Amino acid sequence: MVAVLLASAAPGRRRPSLRDACDVVRGGLAIRLRHAVDPRSSLCWRDALGIAALLAPIALFVIKLTVAAGYGEWVLRGEFNREGLRLMGEAGVAALPYGLVVLFAWLDRRWAAFGCAAGYALLSGWSIYRSAYESAMWNADGVLIQADPVDVGDIGMGLFPAALCAAMLAVAPSPGPGSAGTPRLLRWTAALAGLPVLGSLIFRRAGLPVAVALVLIAGVMALRSPVGRRVAVVLVPMAATIVAGTLWWGDPLVLALITTLSAAVLGAAGVLARAGSRPTPATRV
Repeated sequence: MVAVLLASAAPGRRRPSLRDACDVVRGGLAIRLRHAVDPRSSLCWRDALGIAALLAPIALFVIKLTVAAGYGEWVLRGEFNREGLRLMGEAGVAALPYGLVVLFAWLDRRWAAFGCAAGYALLSGWSIYRSAYESAMWNADGVLIQADPVDVGDIGMGLFPAALCAAMLAVAPSPGPGSAGTPRLLRWTAALAGLPVLGSLIFRRAGLPVAVALVLIAGVMALRSPVGRRVAVVLVPMAATIVAGTLWWGDPLVLALITTLSAAVLGAAGVLARAGSRPTPATRV
């Protein structure tokens, strides 16, 4: 391409014209787009959606277990108290729905996993609303005298992780291990779930660094394969959701941004996963 441009350039010209530059960019994009919708690429996107739909609830399950294990450190250090036991129990109970979603998706029970995730999303939003409502105080005349405002951003942030899991399960053609293989993914899942939880039990603040290190190692290895790179793209909305829930809880603008990002990424991935799956018309002999 460079040789053709040089051969057709006027004497003394050192840079391509705007028309030539646009033509090169257009041709490169056209090649990339044709590659993105060919049958081989669509198979990679199908596997990526299936693996991502399984990894997303696993990540949330591990986060909840790590939080519960952090409270359990108090028990191991002899600082047993009812408040710590209550918090540990609440975090453990919050992890169970994600564990069920993982189990159903692993067993190829797609709609059972979807129903569990969607139901937990509604329950999470309702519980946040009820906790704000029940903290209000009325006087004898039934006039509201004290209340924490029920913020739509808080409710949205509370239900969004489970709702995103449900959306990923609905978009994925076949949630599950996919091309990663069940034994291989099972080993990685055990390491991802076990090490952060064990780290939190030993030292409460060790769980997060261990989890981040494991994710970085797995990410570097995943980027070496076509499916792994696509899995990383599909998991971007879930990563953004976890970060937003930690740093900007309840911000409506952040919630709108991650909702838009999730819809764009999952929509594009779903279209690409099904682009090469349409049957071609039979050729007449």
